Formats: sequence, structure tokens, C-alpha cells
Amino acid sequence: MDYKYREILLNEQQLGPYPLEKLRRVEVPTTKYVDSIKSRSASESAMSKVLKSDQGKKLLSAQGGMFFDRDPLCSTFSSLQNHIAQFQLPEIAGSKAPLPDDPGVLARHIKSLGYFLGADMVGICKLPESAIYREALEKEGNAAFFENAVVLLNIKKTDVIRQSYGREWIDDPCSFQAYQRCACQAQVMAGYLRSLGWRSEPSIVGRYSTLMPQLVIESGLGEESRLGIPLNPFAGAAFKVSAVLTDLPLKTDMPIDFGLQDYCAKCKICAEQCPTQAISHSEKVEYNGYMKWDTDSRKCAVGVLSNKVGNICQRCTKVCPWNRRDNRPDDFKTWDGSIEALHASVDRQAERLRGNRYAEPEEFCEKWWFPFVREGDRIVEGSEFDYEKHFSRMEKARENAD
Repeated sequence: MDYKYREILLNEQQLGPYPLEKLRRVEVPTTKYVDSIKSRSASESAMSKVLKSDQGKKLLSAQGGMFFDRDPLCSTFSSLQNHIAQFQLPEIAGSKAPLPDDPGVLARHIKSLGYFLGADMVGICKLPESAIYREALEKEGNAAFFENAVVLLNIKKTDVIRQSYGREWIDDPCSFQAYQRCACQAQVMAGYLRSLGWRSEPSIVGRYSTLMPQLVIESGLGEESRLGIPLNPFAGAAFKVSAVLTDLPLKTDMPIDFGLQDYCAKCKICAEQCPTQAISHSEKVEYNGYMKWDTDSRKCAVGVLSNKVGNICQRCTKVCPWNRRDNRPDDFKTWDGSIEALHASVDRQAERLRGNRYAEPEEFCEKWWFPFVREGDRIVEGSEFDYEKHFSRMEKARENAD
């Protein structure tokens, strides 16, 4: 292989739009592991359990179906996502292409492909068995036998997130818009690797075989947060991910430490603003072999299913100060990797939020979507979020706290 014009595969030059190369790397994740982490079943998620309960069935009946089918935009996204998930990948080539045998070169090649496909950030990790859903582990010829995971991170439309309170009709389409990019990128990358003779499979919405949060942390794209999900230092929680599982030998990334454990221990904005009070105000507890802030995921799931002014909830993502305004790639062109500079930026956003009663100016003039909701075979006007009631509740809560 001639590297005369391929020096970028040999050096440590920044590959993507964000300076991941400047983040502090650590040997083990900042999430404290206290025991072995056990593989979980997809059916063990809080949403799955609530949907199977009598309460969930009543909520579904009252709302007219699943939350992603309530409004026409999200249901269209959902239908397209199902189509992408069913895409038939090419057969694995009978012989392997003459790739270089350097895992570092191959990792930079695959990351560059991810950025070419449109990902905002790409990380690579060994595929831990604990991150594979139990159903996939029990299925012969599945993800259990893959060596590595390539994680593709796509940032949500943060300008739209700023226009919404966080529980409105646009919030689930915000997620699906990112899921769609994730899925297309993972399908193409997996197909490419299979064409080169390497076993590869995508893990995407509609065909997940892995628990994504652990892969985000292991691949150096985030740390565990008070929200109960990983936070990224550049995107906060306003992102979605997919993964490509493969046997291709790749140099893996180390986990990162940008001081989030200390920051989340002190900042409780997400817990204070959570509509269902599902996010913990307390210290970490042990869960499945590691320490985390205890999120009442059942409360969260019920809150999603019972939402009258939208089809999901991303209020925590909206108000988390890590979802700040100065988080575009250009904002980090001169960043030297300083954790203090990152935290100062987040502090400024937290102060802005408090000063604005946790509402962005865009919420009062830039809502471009209509509150359409499905009612049987008709589309009707749905309910909208009532800011006056919200501010009144906030004042009462503040008075009670005082």
C-alpha cells in the first residue's frame, strides 16, 4: 500500500470536526466498576416493562398508540427508520481485500470513513460481552463473536432543541432525525467492511444488538452523567449513536475524563427540572456492577406515555448546561484541551438558564412546527405547552424550598 499521499493515516492529525484528540484519556472509565457487569435483555428496559403493564396499556389506549406514532412527522421518521433497519447488507466476500495489517492505520481509515458519511464524532472500543443484549448472545453467529465496535455519534439539531420546552411535538422527531443519520452511516460502513471480506453488522434502532451507553463510554465519546446516560464534552446529551460491530483488527480508543463526575455531583439542574422527578438528587448507588446516579426509569417512561403536549420528553437534555451555545466545531479551534475552559463554558450556560427561568429566548418566537396529532384516521390540532402554568409551578416550588 502506497502511503505517499496517505500521511493522514499515519499521523495523529485531528480527523473529525471536534478535537477528540485533545481530551484527557484514562485507563478505565470514570464510571466506577465495583463488580462484573452482566448482560441485559432488551425486554428489561423500563419502557418495555411499562408497556407490558396494565398502566402502560391504559396509557397507550388513552393516547391512541405508541408515542412515536402520535404526530405525522415522527411517525414518518419511524416508518423510514424501520425500512433502513431492514436493508439487506451485501454478503461477506469470500476472500479478504489486501488491507494494511496495521490496526492504527485501519482505525484512522475507518474513522475517516465515518466522518465522510457524516458522523460528528467516531470512537472505537473492544466490544464488551456485557454490552451485548442477552438475546444476541444467545443467537448463534451474532454480535457475541465480534471483536470491536465502531461508534458513530450524531449531534441532534440543537437549534430546534432550543426552540422547544423539551416535551413538545418536535422533540421525538429531533431524536429520529439523528437516528436516521446514525442508521444510514452504520449500514454503509458495515456493508463496506463485508465487501472487503470482514464480518460486520450494524447495531441501530430497529435492529439493536448492543446497549449503546456502555459503548459510548468505552469508546471515549462520553462519561456517565446524573441524567442516567452518557454526556459528551462537546454535545452534552444532545446526540444519538449507532455502532458497527466487526472483526476487523482496529486500534481502540481509551475512555475520557473531562471532570464530569465532579460537575454532575454538584450540578442538579436536570434533577430540579425533570417534569416527573425521575432524576436523582442524591449520591450514586450501585447498579449492575457499577456506580451511577439512580434514575427512576419507570417514572420517566410513564411520563413519556402520559405526555399530553408532545410525544416524548427530552427536558433533561434541553436544560443540561453542557448543551450550550458555544459548542460548534469553530468554538474549539483554539481550545488547548483545558478542562477548566470547558467547565467555565458550561457554568456560563448554567447562569444563563437560571437567569431566564430555564427557558431559551427562541422558545417564544421560533416554534416552526404545528402541534398536529393523530386521532384515529384524522390529524387534529393537539395541545401545546403552557408556559404560564410552568412558571407558576416553578415559583411555588422555589417558595416551598425556601
